[in-house]
Order: sequence, then structure tokens, then C-alpha cells
Amino acid sequence: MKCEWIVRHGGRDVVLFFNGWGMDSRIARWLQQQGPLPGGVDLLSCHDYREPLLPLRHRQQLEAYEHVTVVSWSLGVAAAQQSGLERVDRAVAFNGTLQPVGRERGILPEVFQATLDNWSEENRERFLRRICGSRQQRALFQSALPDRGIDDQKEELQALQQRLSENGTTGDPGWEYTCAVIGGKDMIFLPAAQKAAWEGVRLQVEPSMPHVPWFAFRGWGEVLACIC
Repeated sequence: MKCEWIVRHGGRDVVLFFNGWGMDSRIARWLQQQGPLPGGVDLLSCHDYREPLLPLRHRQQLEAYEHVTVVSWSLGVAAAQQSGLERVDRAVAFNGTLQPVGRERGILPEVFQATLDNWSEENRERFLRRICGSRQQRALFQSALPDRGIDDQKEELQALQQRLSENGTTGDPGWEYTCAVIGGKDMIFLPAAQKAAWEGVRLQVEPSMPHVPWFAFRGWGEVLACIC
């Protein structure tokens, strides 16, 4: 796992952002530009889950904070619970589940496999339009696109597939998600699968939200307002 401090001013509270597959820290920075975090809150962005654990130095740094909040998206939802993170006070999942590959509560296995088998520059552009929901929103997302190559994105997806096939679910990390936000127009994690996966968890359904949820928010303050 790769992590990068986006904001680190010695605040009492910290937000850990577990980004989706194939991403990097640009989404976290883009959201900070749209509307910064409240004062006294630091932000650590995590991505590239070829290695599942938070680096030891970051886990040690997190011990200094009074409150830890997790914000995760897509395959980052499961990655957060596999990261070795032990102490979480609040956590919100956006358009993802803890059983990310499966017929009832995740991505259909054949869809996941087809994405892996056919990953290319051309198909990446198709995928981006699909997760953004429209060509217009794809254009809005341009400034937050990751600086990642096709090969390393594919390696990451292969690593995620292998861990999920071996473990099935994320296990019991000692903390749970507080709430989940479901995009009504998500074409990756279908809304029905998300609802089934989050039984007993507070849900917020956004009918017009595609798989990429960030168009609906004016910065980190509004993102954090989703957490109960």
C-alpha cells in the first residue's frame, strides 16, 4: 500500500482516505482544492493495494491522533479493513462492500475477471466513462485522474483478486463501518448488491450518484458530513 500525507499540521484528528483501485492521491488533493478539511484535521491518502498493509511508519504516526476517521471508496472499502488499521472511531464507505467480488454483495465475478483480462488503454477510457456516469462528468474528473500505468493497475487488480479468492471477506479487523453511501446509478457495485451487503448499517442512498461519488461534494467538509 502507498500512502501520502495531503494535510499534516499536527492536528488532533486524522482522516484516512482509502481510494479506489487504480487510483493515486490526486482525488484527495482535488477534494482539498474544492473545499479544505476543517482546521485541526490531517489527511492521509492511501492507494495501490498490491501490498495490503499500511506501512509501519504510518501506523506509528497514527498513534498520535485522538480520533481516526476512515473514508473509503469502491475496492478501497475492503482494502481499509485488510490494512492492519486497528483503531477507527468513525468510518464511511462510498460505493463499495466488504465482499467486493460476489453475485449477491459485490461485483459479478465474470465482470471482475473480464476487467482484468481485457485491461488496456482503450478499455481504461471506457471504464472511466462508466464509473463517471457520463461524458460530461468524465470531463470534470480529468483533473483528478491518477498518474498510473496500465501494467501496474493490472498488477494491483490481480493482487486484489488473489487475496479475495483466498480470504473471501475482509475478516474481523476490530472496527466496523459507521455508515455507507450508495450511488443509485452505480454501474460497478450495483445498488441492490450494496444494500444487501450493508444490512444493519446506516445507509444514505443518492439516486443520481454514479460510481465516482465526488461530483456530489464541494470538498472534504461535505464528504465528512456524511458520517453519522
